Amino acid sequence: MKKRTRVLSLLTAALMTCSLAACSGGSSSSEAASSQPASEAASQGGSEASSGEAKSVDFPTKPIQIICPVAPGGDTDRNTRVIAQIMSKYLGVNVVVTNVDGGATVMGMQQVLDSDPDGYTMIINGCDMFVPYMMGTTDINIDSFKTVGVPIIDNTTVLAVHKNSGFTDLKDLVEKTKANPNTIEYGGKIGATNQICGVAMNKEWDAAFKFMDVGNNAAKMTALLGEQTDSINISYSLAKDYFTTGEFQALCLLGEGKNELLPDVPVPEDYGLKNVDFSKFFWLGVHPDTPDEIVDILADALQKTTEDPEFIANMEENYLTTVCYLKDDAKALCNDYYTRTMEPYKEEFLAQQ
Repeated sequence: MKKRTRVLSLLTAALMTCSLAACSGGSSSSEAASSQPASEAASQGGSEASSGEAKSVDFPTKPIQIICPVAPGGDTDRNTRVIAQIMSKYLGVNVVVTNVDGGATVMGMQQVLDSDPDGYTMIINGCDMFVPYMMGTTDINIDSFKTVGVPIIDNTTVLAVHKNSGFTDLKDLVEKTKANPNTIEYGGKIGATNQICGVAMNKEWDAAFKFMDVGNNAAKMTALLGEQTDSINISYSLAKDYFTTGEFQALCLLGEGKNELLPDVPVPEDYGLKNVDFSKFFWLGVHPDTPDEIVDILADALQKTTEDPEFIANMEENYLTTVCYLKDDAKALCNDYYTRTMEPYKEEFLAQQ
C-alpha cells in the first residue's frame, strides 16, 4: 500500500474522486472534464461493480494478444511485456505482445478496432494516444474503446543533458536559452507528447528551447550520447545506465511532484520554476463492443497483476509506481491528464506542425 499512497499524494488534485478503491469496487466513477477530447464515459456502464463480480463466461480459451502501437525497445514495449507475462498467470492462457508501429499509435489502435469484439485483442497506450486526435488526423481516441484499466504511473520523465553540456543545473540551462533564443536544442519526436513538453517548458519557464525532431526514445538517447542535441526528455528507467555512469545528467523531474524512488532528482519548483507535469500513465483497452462480462474478467486479471509481488518488484526496479484504476475510474484518470497537461498547450503545439 505504500506505493499507492505515494501516487495518490502526487495526483490528488488531478484525480479528484478517482481512488484506488476502484480495485475493490468501492469508488464511484469520476466524471471526465468537460473539455475531454470526446464524449462522456457513459458507454462503459457498470464500472462501479467490482471486477471480482465478473459473470461466469467461457473466456479466455485461447491466447490473448496485446497490441503495442510503438516499435520495440521503448518503455511502452517493455512495460507491455511485463504486464502480459503476469496477466498470463491469472488468465490461464498466454498473453502475447505484437508491435504495430506507425501513425503516432493510430495504426495499432485501428487494428484493435478492426478486430473481433471478443476480448482476445487488447490495446495498450499512454499519453500519446491523445496526440493524433488533438492534431485532427484521426477520430480515434479513448472513447473509441472500452477501458480495462491503468496499472502503472510513470513519474520518471526527466530533462536530461550530456555530462559535457556545461549546464550546471536547470536554472542555468533556462537562463542560457533566454540569452540565446532558439539556439539550445531540445530533441524529441515531432507529433508526440515530448514535443508538447517542449512547448510547456518554453511557456511556463519563459524559456527559448529550439525543438529538434530527432526521433523516438532510442533515437533521442543516441542523439544525446553523441552530443548531437543539447537536451531531451526521457524516462529515467530507460536511460538509467547512462545516469549511473554519469554520461547523462538529470536536471529535473518533469512531474507534478517528487518521486520518492528518485529522491536526488530535483523538480523545477526547487529552482523557483513551475513544475511541468509530463509523467505518464499506461492504459489498456479493448474493442468498444466487447461484452462487459469479458471486460470484467480482463479487469480482474489486471487487478491481480497489480497486486503480484513479481510485478511490483519489476516496476520499482524501474522507478515506476504500481496503481490499480479500473474501467471508468481509469478512463477519468486519462482524460483528466489530457485536460491538465496537454490541452493548455494545444494551440502552440499545433502551430509547430
